Amino acid sequence: MSNRIIDFQIPQSLVMGVGASKRLPDILKKTGVKKVLIVTDQGIVKASLVPLICEPIEAAGIGVAVFDGVEPDPRIEIVSACVSAFQAAGAEAIIGLGGGSSIDIAKVASIVAAQSGLAGDYIGIGKVPGPGFPHFALPTTAGTGSEVTPIAVLSDTTAHLKKGIVSEYLYPRAAIIDPELMVSVPPSVTAYTGMDTLTHAIEAYTNRFAAPFIDAFALETIRLTGRHLRRAVTCGIDIEARAGMARAATLGGMCLGSVNTAAVHAMAYPLGGTYNVPHGLANTVLLPAVMEFNMPSNLDKFAAIAEALGEETCGLSTREAALLAIQAVKDLSVDIGIPQGMRYLGIPQDAIPTMAEGAIEVTRLMGNNPRTITVKDVQKIYENAY
Repeated sequence: MSNRIIDFQIPQSLVMGVGASKRLPDILKKTGVKKVLIVTDQGIVKASLVPLICEPIEAAGIGVAVFDGVEPDPRIEIVSACVSAFQAAGAEAIIGLGGGSSIDIAKVASIVAAQSGLAGDYIGIGKVPGPGFPHFALPTTAGTGSEVTPIAVLSDTTAHLKKGIVSEYLYPRAAIIDPELMVSVPPSVTAYTGMDTLTHAIEAYTNRFAAPFIDAFALETIRLTGRHLRRAVTCGIDIEARAGMARAATLGGMCLGSVNTAAVHAMAYPLGGTYNVPHGLANTVLLPAVMEFNMPSNLDKFAAIAEALGEETCGLSTREAALLAIQAVKDLSVDIGIPQGMRYLGIPQDAIPTMAEGAIEVTRLMGNNPRTITVKDVQKIYENAY
């Protein structure tokens, strides 16, 4: 697909590095806003990160209100609560402070507050009619890459699925990536979000619509994750490891707008939507089984994944090197303490047929898979990952 035209976009401003969050007041002043709403969750509040962000903004003469009602894998309804808080505060801009959940809620709330309607009206691709209020992203985890994507994912509790909103209007005005905001993330969350980053890269690199320009971001994401994730999990205050994973997450996110993910993410949706399995954990338990299914589509690329993860492939056949990539992913997940199979996540085995039916309907992602995939294939992959 090297001749395919791609449309590559990122936020208007991308500020990265240790201490980058200190630039936020100046960035806000340039927009001329008088009051902002910070959108976050209780974990960020308990980690005392909110005053760290609020106080410099207030010192710059900009008012701040806080909405801390974001939940993991947030329900669509949380957007309405956030919009109400935005309007009650008289805010003119929104800051997503936290993981992908907070950033996604901030993205969608900025649209709904400006365009009216409900978040559910915009589910799908290109259904947002116009821009929202200015919104800014400050990730505190190295995982979703939402700070640089045109995508927001929300949970539909009625359908027991996660659903995506895809629009160019979801790109933040600015993304500020500061590894210092990530040092307090617990090991388990660091592990799950880090493997989400790896999944983004592997799926973008190997999928049906892969493109050489995006391949460069994907391979560097894989290399950075292989090098830094173990250290970030085992020693959260290792700022070098945190910075490496912050770069990986952002680069991995840059793969999504143009290429996006595939079967792993589609199959993860029922795990999160029905059984509340954290997104990164769901991806991790499924990734090796999906890689095994997809590997015949491009042995060379799977061999390159093994090399990027630091495996020695010299003297191996291409197929042997490709298989080594799958083992390397398994070894990494074991090393960072992730359960090895869906059976350990409280998912009954007899739910697999229903989950397969739900996953195959996520055509936005299944259509990207490098191998044509049927509902029977999905069911077999779930069985292999059980």
